[in-house]
Amino acid sequence: MELAHKDLLQQIARLSETYANLADRLSQAAKQLQESGLPPSDSLLQEVAAYSRNFAAVQKQALELNKSAIAPGEIASLKDIQNLVETAAASEGKAEIRDAALKVIDRVLAIAHREQSDFAPLQSVHARARELQRAISESTPTQLHSDAESLVSGKHPVSAVLALVEQQDKLDDEQWVILEETVSAAFGKQIAVAISRGKLTIAEMVKAAPAKVEPAFKPAPEQKISAEPLPEVIVIPSGNVAPKQVTVAPQIQILESPAPSVPMHEVIIVPSVEVPKSLQTTGSGNIVFGAPRDIQQAPVEGGLGIKVLVHIQGIGDRTFGAQEYAGSKGQGRRVEGFQINIDPPIAGLNVEYMAHVEGVGDTPWLSQGELAGFRGQAKRIEGFAVRLSGPQADKYDVFYSAHIQNIGDSDVSSNGEYCGTRGKALRIEGIKVWIAPSASSQAVAPVGLKVLAHIQGIGDRTFSDREYAGTKAQGRRVEGFQIKIEPPVADLNLQYMAHVEGVGDTAWISEGELAGFRGKAKRIEGFAARLTGPQADKYDVFYTAHIQNVGDTPVTANGQYCGTRGKGLRVEGMTVWVEPKA
Repeated sequence: MELAHKDLLQQIARLSETYANLADRLSQAAKQLQESGLPPSDSLLQEVAAYSRNFAAVQKQALELNKSAIAPGEIASLKDIQNLVETAAASEGKAEIRDAALKVIDRVLAIAHREQSDFAPLQSVHARARELQRAISESTPTQLHSDAESLVSGKHPVSAVLALVEQQDKLDDEQWVILEETVSAAFGKQIAVAISRGKLTIAEMVKAAPAKVEPAFKPAPEQKISAEPLPEVIVIPSGNVAPKQVTVAPQIQILESPAPSVPMHEVIIVPSVEVPKSLQTTGSGNIVFGAPRDIQQAPVEGGLGIKVLVHIQGIGDRTFGAQEYAGSKGQGRRVEGFQINIDPPIAGLNVEYMAHVEGVGDTPWLSQGELAGFRGQAKRIEGFAVRLSGPQADKYDVFYSAHIQNIGDSDVSSNGEYCGTRGKALRIEGIKVWIAPSASSQAVAPVGLKVLAHIQGIGDRTFSDREYAGTKAQGRRVEGFQIKIEPPVADLNLQYMAHVEGVGDTAWISEGELAGFRGKAKRIEGFAARLTGPQADKYDVFYTAHIQNVGDTPVTANGQYCGTRGKGLRVEGMTVWVEPKA
């Protein structure tokens, strides 16, 4: 029950106490009025008025709080108000249970088999969950479905399936036995066995992430093993027939080799799959999964070289490069420690990292080359963060993600953000780390300009940036001009304005349009230019003018006015250019 309902019921209780006392005193006052004509005292009348106000206030709160369509006249007594509030509070509590039950069902429907998309026992669980979802969704707030509370409390067989899948590492033996018996009785022994072997997992987990730095260059998404049917097999004939170009996924495994005497007629290429250890690989063969082992993943453009060492449960130390997945998937193996090095080293740039370790908590920030976590203590890494330090750190971003037990691949984190979980006993099974130049450090493109000046007695003439556009010592006025970025630069635009004889200041004009006039003999007396667009903060626009009787002005920039007003002095020429900010 919400605090608002409790508070309102307390107010009603106080009014009930006041009501009984006030009723007795009013009864006595009525008797005195009848017998002797003595009117009720002023204090009693004030108490009656106060009670009436309080009653109306409580009545109004009850109707507003419960968004009821009942008219105030239908709530004729304090008891009516109390019943309304208690009914609404009970309905609200039922609505909370209903919502919680639907969330449990959503999680159950997200359970998937790692290898069989049509695993029959799981399908029966999903069918039962959908029946409950429909029935609970259609129930009214006042009529809670009979199974909703057992779903929320974990006593329902459907909830038991979810608990076994989600909380495997956190359940003690007694809890596991009780839940396993519940699941086996409801859905059969086969699904309980599949859960105990780690075959079921939560396929999706939607996570709200804070705003993040987007990678300057995003790596191609890692291909995941899917339970969907395999694509069509591609057959490439041997001999003199040229095969078609075929793009295949990483990780070739050659599973068998024909006898030397048997000619190779076909090569069959199918998507990459996990190869059972029982199948021995050889150096030749005609069945190929994925792409050749010697094909290396294309590095992120501009990315730095790094080495990531991970200590994996039951395997030991393994070393990986930038953007390589460092760990295992689908094997239930925890990462117990890791260390990161920039390789080859970059002067003025260092990498630091920390980890959240089972039974230890957060480690301090460690310098590159130090181990975060432990070897030989069987402690899982549950989360981590990476950051850059040193004089060159602001020129790069570090990005990283993790594959987490029961969750899957995390979002990409960056620059010291925490990646993983705390307090959920979920192991990290692999990590991926890479470093790329930051977007803000990328060299900006040079910007060229075309400046057209309409000159008295000459007409239009076109000039480039930094080129003087006009005349000197000829007494010729500039009567109009237009400026354009040439060639165009994405997300960068230029605007300008002019002070024109007899007109005054023009509005700001988009690039390529004429500021001033042709054929009206009106002089330009001053002007300004500015940059706009998402890239404008990376550049400055500079300009000067040659003015009658004044000469060359100082360099002006970024929207500042250059020239005169109200002095009748003509601009005889101008120079404009754009430079990247220092």
